[in-house]
Amino acid sequence: MSTKVSRHVEVENDILDLAAWIGHDSHLAAHRFLDAVEDTISGLSFMPGKGSPKKLRDRQLGNARSWAVRGFPNHLILYELRAKGVYVLAIVQGSRRYVGLLRDRIKGK
Repeated sequence: MSTKVSRHVEVENDILDLAAWIGHDSHLAAHRFLDAVEDTISGLSFMPGKGSPKKLRDRQLGNARSWAVRGFPNHLILYELRAKGVYVLAIVQGSRRYVGLLRDRIKGK
């Protein structure tokens, strides 16, 4: 049985921005990234608890988890497990400071 996966409205922009950045070096890699991120997000519907919990100080972010994009280990899917399923908050390059981004997106649920 699969779990419903929904996304913050800005997730599509995250994906396109990262693909454009990757595309500066390789258009082929950018297309692979687009496919990989969609496949990885879809995989969360079958195993929603995979990934690692983020131990963030902010209580609002207490349920945040991350999972690497398949084939792109430096790119993370940041999500929460909620009563209605998986909620993808952001897709980021792993070295990015993302706590503020997550805080903003959780406020705008």
